[in-house]
Amino acid sequence: MQYGVRPGPASLLEPLLLVVAGACAGALLLPLTRLVVTRIGGAIRTRRVARRRLRAAATAETRSRALMSELCPYGWHARITLLEGAIDPDGNVAGGARPRVALDWTELSTETGRPAVMRRVWADSIGAALDAMVADRRTDETLEQIEQGAVADGALWPDL
Repeated sequence: MQYGVRPGPASLLEPLLLVVAGACAGALLLPLTRLVVTRIGGAIRTRRVARRRLRAAATAETRSRALMSELCPYGWHARITLLEGAIDPDGNVAGGARPRVALDWTELSTETGRPAVMRRVWADSIGAALDAMVADRRTDETLEQIEQGAVADGALWPDL
């Protein structure tokens, strides 16, 4: 008998040392596990955000195409131009360095299929440019309805 502990199967020293060793190993692994879980969670969140942005961009384009097809039943055409520096609608380079998007859209005529209305909208992103294009066409449609109502009421509406 040494230090009051009997060697053998009934000894408490070996299990006690095993518990202490397990607690030390857990104390060392806990910060490492926290670091790994935090980084993996951050990577998963980043992927989800990127996927949502991509899906939102695809949905914005699909929605804009569908709305423009309804608003321009005889056809339309759009061209997107990405500009490196900030350019104002007059074509002058502005002071900012944010990238800009110019979207040129054309409504085709009913008879010939040639361009009837040509417009350019400016935005900071492609999705915003698509939304601006749809809003611009809706404004045109509203103005056309106002003009038709005025002509139906007998008002003279000069075409320039």
